[in-house]
Amino acid sequence: MKLRGILIPTGFAEEGMRVHDVFKLCVDAGVPAVPFRDGSGKVTGYVSLNGVMHRGCIPNYMVELAHILGNTMSCVSDAENKVKEVMANPIEPYVQSPLRSISSDAPIIKVLAILEKYGSSYLFIFDGDNYRGIVTADGIARRMLEIDSES
Repeated sequence: MKLRGILIPTGFAEEGMRVHDVFKLCVDAGVPAVPFRDGSGKVTGYVSLNGVMHRGCIPNYMVELAHILGNTMSCVSDAENKVKEVMANPIEPYVQSPLRSISSDAPIIKVLAILEKYGSSYLFIFDGDNYRGIVTADGIARRMLEIDSES
């Protein structure tokens, strides 16, 4: 099973983009993250949907107390305006690193091991400096189901 058959090509988050633009890239491609290119075109990190939502929407104290939070939360009564505010933000504060990547000729078992090691569900695919796309745990599971149904 080769990565080339399951990788998903995506665009890049780039300087000057807004959160809305990056969310649209991710949703349109069906992926949880995209690589970030700086003004010179160099990939310097990545932006993930979870990272933006965590850093832009959830105060740290709520994360710490998540296990005791109730279903009625008066502190988030204006959620729609918060969403609009976050979506209009520039993307640069949400860029994360390091960018975890692997080459497209790597065996799937290595990808699975790296995903497990970092507790991630995706990995970026580069051949040298050339970005190929992203591979996700969902994509691997889909391919495994295809293989199983072929027999």
